[in-house]
Amino acid sequence: MSAKKKEHHDQEQLDHETPVVTQPNGVAGTEDELCSAIDRLQRLQAEFENYKKRALRDAAVFRERIGDQIILDFLPLYDNLQRAFQSLSSNHDVDTFIAGVEQIFAQFQQVLEGKGVMPINVENQAFDPMLHEAMLSVESDVEKNRIVEEFLPGYMRQERVLRPSRVSVSQGPSFHEEDPQ
Repeated sequence: MSAKKKEHHDQEQLDHETPVVTQPNGVAGTEDELCSAIDRLQRLQAEFENYKKRALRDAAVFRERIGDQIILDFLPLYDNLQRAFQSLSSNHDVDTFIAGVEQIFAQFQQVLEGKGVMPINVENQAFDPMLHEAMLSVESDVEKNRIVEEFLPGYMRQERVLRPSRVSVSQGPSFHEEDPQ
């Protein structure tokens, strides 16, 4: 075979062989292997995107079910209030109505306690900005930064403040200078 034919034959062989691709880690692989790896990565990415969408849908359904459960816990209170008002309108017995509303209030308190909701104690307490919201600062015989009055009760659940207590806070006793005459 002549040198020219041999060179042409070698070139044809090179053209028909599968090219070798060097991968980032230095390992040689074929183009088919590289395409296969890319395909697997694309599938994994698509599966992950589907997982994220499914997780968001599941979380939304979970929130709805929690809301439904809360409503179910309060429906008996609503039903009892409705019955109390119907009884008042038909019997006009105010004393029985008040007794019924007091029972409903106690039932409401039980529901809140069952959910771990507890009132924030403000009686004889020092002002704590983590638990209280100061609405007023007033002169008082009570020592400085002590709670004088509660305007709106606050509530906690599992060591978290749901709503801070709205209070007035003492500035301490006022010192009036006597008029020198």
